[in-house]
Amino acid sequence: MMGIFYETILVRNILKGGEPIELTVKVDTGATMLVLPGWLQEQLQFPVIRRRLVRYANEETVEREVVYGVEVTVCGRTGVFEAVIEPAKRYGLLGAIVLEALDLIADPRSQRLYVNPRSPDLPMAEIE
Repeated sequence: MMGIFYETILVRNILKGGEPIELTVKVDTGATMLVLPGWLQEQLQFPVIRRRLVRYANEETVEREVVYGVEVTVCGRTGVFEAVIEPAKRYGLLGAIVLEALDLIADPRSQRLYVNPRSPDLPMAEIE
């Protein structure tokens, strides 16, 4: 089931350290990538590793920077990810890659994220 709602996450540049910054993100189970707003990139200065074409829901495509070293903490779980930088956005986007890696379940009915109850202590990866 696809769904969209908002959540607060912590974001930090793992390569530079420092205190994490709270970021409101749209949780979208139909999206793939982690997307960060331009203002956050200006503050945390993640290294740009490449450019990538992105496609929006309206089928428009544009080229955007992809950064690395984005430490994300949500629901008590932390991982390091790549992210697409969206210059004009004020909020981020949390897509399937982060949800899968941290083994989180998005419940659009209750509009919240929670840890997979089958793996309460550590994220579980399904490999087959």
